[in-house]
Amino acid sequence: MALHRGRGIATIEYPTGMNQGGDPSQAWIKIKPDGHVDVFSGTVDVGQGSKTVHTQIAADMIGVPYEWVTMSNADTDTSPVSFGTFASRGTFIDGNAIAVAAYRARGRLLELAGRMLEVDPADLDIAEGEVTVRGAHEKTVSVADVAATASWQYGEMIVGSGAWMFPHVEPDKETGECEPHAAISYASCVAEVEVDDETGEVVVTRLIQVYDVGRAINPTLVEGQIQGGAVMGLGLALLEESYPYYPELAHRAPELGFYAAPAMDDLPTLRNVVLEDADPVGPFGAKAIGEMANNGQSPAIVAAIHDAVGIWVTELPARPERVLRALDERRQPRADGKRVIFDEHLSVAAVSPPERRPEGGWSFPLVSG
Repeated sequence: MALHRGRGIATIEYPTGMNQGGDPSQAWIKIKPDGHVDVFSGTVDVGQGSKTVHTQIAADMIGVPYEWVTMSNADTDTSPVSFGTFASRGTFIDGNAIAVAAYRARGRLLELAGRMLEVDPADLDIAEGEVTVRGAHEKTVSVADVAATASWQYGEMIVGSGAWMFPHVEPDKETGECEPHAAISYASCVAEVEVDDETGEVVVTRLIQVYDVGRAINPTLVEGQIQGGAVMGLGLALLEESYPYYPELAHRAPELGFYAAPAMDDLPTLRNVVLEDADPVGPFGAKAIGEMANNGQSPAIVAAIHDAVGIWVTELPARPERVLRALDERRQPRADGKRVIFDEHLSVAAVSPPERRPEGGWSFPLVSG
């Protein structure tokens, strides 16, 4: 028995939004008489933090504190349209719709403030809830006073609506060329592994991950997406029997116990690097980070296994029986230039769900036919 160490690398690119576009989102914003802001969006926050990011976008675009903004997306029947919470589109497409709505609400706010201060709205700035005259900061009025005046003196409501969509495109019938995506994110993952050539067990000791996210509107949430993606990618590479022909049920695991998701004890050392190459179209330069965060680990781990023991695992997850099978195939004698395969060496298979070890990690019951 020997432990072999290896390193593998994978690079990926990932689109933002639906392939070929055509997936709209809308938003609506109102500024209440006390200056606080309500944002209405159809985006559903399923834990990715979109409500936080959208609140930041609205607050920064209007010029009010984050605490003044309330997101409302509790009812998709009465909310503005969002094509869906998928395809890594929440920050980019829904965020752009909110940015447009906030920009228009800000514009109306400045018009009313200009009337109150008797200056050109183009000469006004808004920051931290205060409207000031550029170059004459002693002339100021609060956003709350402007909103209250709009309601109680002018009888007006400060609102803004916005929508954003990457137009649907069709490939050229002759060349196939088109512009299929609003923006592309890029990433790279380096995996370092240890492979036991007797048991077939693979342990990932370190993941180095680099993500180009355009601009990290909320760096903490970006880091959380990357860490969560590493957990999911580790599970897909080594533990989880996901079926590749979804929605077809072919190759589906026979029971829930085969979906052995990693826990904190299973995590390798993580080194995450965020690159900010601002996208000219995304809100504040942001691009996608959602789904792409769990795409690079599997190919990097498979490449690392090859670097360690010289075999390719061609089906995921890379469980011990598959590693042992590939090692057995490599050791078989050749006849007439071709490898001779003996069935008895290929009958190693998992016959029960993996079991978590008390000391951490997983064990995989095996049987030899």
